[in-house]
Amino acid sequence: MSRLPKIALLYLAMVTNCASAACAPLRMAYPDQHYPPYWLGTGEQVPEPPGASAELLRKFGASAGCPVELTRLPIARIQAALIDGQVAFAPQRTSAAGQPGITLPRDKAGQPDLERSLPQLLVVFVRAADGPGRDADPVRYFREHTLASVVASSNLTRMRGDGLRVDSGATNVTSNFEKLRLHRVDGVAVSMISVGDMDGYVAAHYGKSFVRLNQPLYSDHIWLAANARYYAAHQAQVETMWTWLAGPGKLQFARLLKKYTGQP
Repeated sequence: MSRLPKIALLYLAMVTNCASAACAPLRMAYPDQHYPPYWLGTGEQVPEPPGASAELLRKFGASAGCPVELTRLPIARIQAALIDGQVAFAPQRTSAAGQPGITLPRDKAGQPDLERSLPQLLVVFVRAADGPGRDADPVRYFREHTLASVVASSNLTRMRGDGLRVDSGATNVTSNFEKLRLHRVDGVAVSMISVGDMDGYVAAHYGKSFVRLNQPLYSDHIWLAANARYYAAHQAQVETMWTWLAGPGKLQFARLLKKYTGQP
């Protein structure tokens, strides 16, 4: 009996079934922000290299034999573009699960499938000189200090509901780090797959001036969600891609993150 995990066996079977199916180029949307190590560059043009998450999107399509056309959009436009079918796939959080026009992978109970998702953590950087301590509770700390978040963050409602003092005027993370350097805010909230993904970038640009709090502000999941009409027309191929992400995809993403963060 094969010792391959069930998820890998399922993926191999689906690839075999879909191998002869033609696949038109897929438009996949992601934020037009410089957000290392995930997304690199600014504006509409896709740079080379594009970032770890952008490379993952290409591999995601390739797992079902589909070429990928990457589309950079402002964060506030991504979900609408997915719902309207302007793009076939885009990263989406748990809150997208009930949105008409968006389809997420589902488990046997009909719930969003956590195995075929990626973790998403909202991590906070503060000035080392302020001395809150790396073990500080970010919710308590930012009820009395100002936390910078990007203008279209999906966490804004939750942060304000928790009583946090939030500055959400910037459109990108690098602008918020500059605000922190200039003492205009007391911390920066950054969405990440794992807590240490941006440590190298911060150290390279700001030395020891900033430190990351050990406790993430929030934790969630993110899916590579499909446009509902695209899913209905190409269900087998979409399921193949989602199943690939649950097994080989996560391993490849870990390698991509190491490449972009310079880890051995």
